[in-house]
Amino acid sequence: METERKRLEKQLEESVNKRRKLEDIQIGLIQLNRDKANILVNFSEAWQGQKADKTMRKLEDAVEAEWRETRKYVNTLEDEIIEEKRQIRIQLEKLKENAKNGAH
Repeated sequence: METERKRLEKQLEESVNKRRKLEDIQIGLIQLNRDKANILVNFSEAWQGQKADKTMRKLEDAVEAEWRETRKYVNTLEDEIIEEKRQIRIQLEKLKENAKNGAH
């Protein structure tokens, strides 16, 4: 039972580390999105006219679609990590309960 508890605690720690890494990635993605927005602003300031406006709108739409897709993917990963942590905690609680019941 002790080895099972240690294994579950290690899995829980790994899950917490995954969440931290994902949060770091999210911060990086936010910065990347800001950088893309700045590029679009610089583009719009550098080019004038109808063709530039049309190109700018297409770029904005592409950046926005990419951002939505990335966020959806990141949110799915985050949900999976949260569920993984929850399942590990449930297993740990069951293990503790079994140990407690077995000890009496």
